[in-house]
Amino acid sequence: MLNYKGQKCISCDREFKDGDDTVVCPECGTPYHRECYIKEGKCINDSLHSEGKSWTPKNSDEGKVKCQRCGGVNEEDFEYCSHCGFPLKSEETDRPFNSEGYGGYQNTTDSTNTYGRGGFYGSPFGGGFMQGSVDPFEYYCKSYGVDVNDRIDSIGIKDYFKYIRSNPMYYILKFLRFSKDGIKRSFNFPAFFFPHIFFFFRKMYKQATVYLTFSIITTIFSSWFMMSYIDMSGISTYSDLVASISSRMNEPAVFWGILGVSAFSLVTRIISGIFANYWYYKKAKKEVNQIVTEPMETTEREVLMARKGGTSIMFAFLAYFIANSGTSILMNLFLNA
Repeated sequence: MLNYKGQKCISCDREFKDGDDTVVCPECGTPYHRECYIKEGKCINDSLHSEGKSWTPKNSDEGKVKCQRCGGVNEEDFEYCSHCGFPLKSEETDRPFNSEGYGGYQNTTDSTNTYGRGGFYGSPFGGGFMQGSVDPFEYYCKSYGVDVNDRIDSIGIKDYFKYIRSNPMYYILKFLRFSKDGIKRSFNFPAFFFPHIFFFFRKMYKQATVYLTFSIITTIFSSWFMMSYIDMSGISTYSDLVASISSRMNEPAVFWGILGVSAFSLVTRIISGIFANYWYYKKAKKEVNQIVTEPMETTEREVLMARKGGTSIMFAFLAYFIANSGTSILMNLFLNA
């Protein structure tokens, strides 16, 4: 028997579900719930009978828009894909992965095009844009099907491009979604796995400080907890520590202590992963707006864009050092106090 799940019975206008008792018209093939067909006494799809046509299932994606880039299905009024951020109403018809010169994937013999070779610009960390004879802003807009004159909250996307600097199109596509579709959620994996390092890297110092504090507190609490409830004598390897903890997991204090720390760490990381891009959008919007509205020379504006935006590897390394070495120092001070 054919599966009519998702299609509607024209008698009761309810969708068919798995396990429904269905029958079909022997002439046109229109499906009905058995009780509906008995109630009607005949097939009521008169238009098919008069035209001599057969019933065909309706497309479940009717009224939806499919993304050219990732194939994701979106609501018809969305301007940007809710899955990858690619413009849905662009006049470009080619998928960017198949277009000539797409960064990092297209081998080319054109020596003047230095943007089609090397580097990957699809991850949240990304890298700096290359130098060459092609304007990077126009190149990436064309590659991603974005109008160079498009604006995000009355600010030209070229200003955001200059501000973001490293991996600009990943964030510009996200910003366009946030601004025009009102969506605040998107997942950023580096912000999930390494929240404080990611935020320092992107110069998001408020979030970086909060998550660095979370990291230090959870590490100190975990160390204090193990020293208070776990017998550390005779433990020389990580396997010994795991075995010792496992042997006491039936004790409520040990069980709830470990579960609490793990749950807190996971929840804060999930929040970071989901909202990191939106928080970055709010920061960029505020700072770019301040820069472009203040009267200053073009050179001064460019310098300020670079100083406020971009990334900082130094602060990322500093965050890593503090989260590791700094935690050890604070732990020793706490134990010796």
